[in-house]
Amino acid sequence: MDYFIDDSIMQKGRPATAGSKMLANFISPLDATVVTRLKTLANTEIHSKSGTDEFGASALTLEPSDNLPAAVEAVKNGTASIAICNDYTGSVRLAAAANGLSYIHPTYGTVSRFGLIPAASSMDQIGVVCNSLSDGFSALEAIAGANPKDGAMFPDERYSYQPGKSGIKIGVPAHAAKDPAVSEFVKNFDSVEFELKYFDVYSHVMLILCFAELCHNINRYDGIKFGHRAENFQGLDGLYVKSRTEAFGFSAKLAAIMGAFVLSGENYTLYYDKAMRIRRLIKESLDFGKYDAIILPAHSENDPLTRLAYTALPQLAGLPSVTVPFGGGISLIADVKRENTLFSAIKEAGL
Repeated sequence: MDYFIDDSIMQKGRPATAGSKMLANFISPLDATVVTRLKTLANTEIHSKSGTDEFGASALTLEPSDNLPAAVEAVKNGTASIAICNDYTGSVRLAAAANGLSYIHPTYGTVSRFGLIPAASSMDQIGVVCNSLSDGFSALEAIAGANPKDGAMFPDERYSYQPGKSGIKIGVPAHAAKDPAVSEFVKNFDSVEFELKYFDVYSHVMLILCFAELCHNINRYDGIKFGHRAENFQGLDGLYVKSRTEAFGFSAKLAAIMGAFVLSGENYTLYYDKAMRIRRLIKESLDFGKYDAIILPAHSENDPLTRLAYTALPQLAGLPSVTVPFGGGISLIADVKRENTLFSAIKEAGL
């Protein structure tokens, strides 16, 4: 099987730029854990990486883009059967569904991030773009499992992703119940309607946390220890400013500015601390005793904040999700380490 690896995942001896001029000359000194595990598979070919969205951050600008994520393009055009990438903003899964593909977002802490160029660390989680969900879950089996090089991992050494129980109950958020794709999908399931608390602030929490974490992570690129170094600068401050101005694109610059704003002494409690508290409330508000999986639309919205909100829950709560192109796109979200439940629901729906 042919695999495509996103440009933010390191392969020894190959460029790893995360789509940024800042890392244009960086050659990876090591293989990421997911690459090492893929190489142990028989008949596995890993294709050369291509350019990707700078640090995966363009979705944070809330501007629509006609450019396909590199991972989606690789599977769509047949370059690879499976693409491995990091989708912390939800833009990859939306593009996958819009192009007839599926995206598997595993539980946070089941796939090692060692060798992944960090963006928003508490939401970074390597996932799978695929044509066939059976092949996608097989790929996930290969790359998932404990790794001491990533301190956020669950201790399970191996995972088996197979369809689980039948008779899945779907939780339908009241605000999404009238969406045509959602209403059509749940026709063949036992379902329960409920209020998805705090949904109206999902996008705001996402933006605050992503800006803060991305700002923190790209601070290391200063023209001295890491990344592009400008010429003809004056003084140390001039080196920092000129190097970062030349090398970062609009999305990274916006993240740096907004992240510095929400993390500043006068704004930390008002923005970042409050966002973290709401994030905890979001996770605690979910009741998987009443339903096995939550369904949400996964297709383009005219309102960019709504579009971001519909993809935010798995990242904010560290939950697994599967996005499929049914009716233009839906996402199913399950409890921690319940990927098998999602696989069952997809099989039960005949997809």
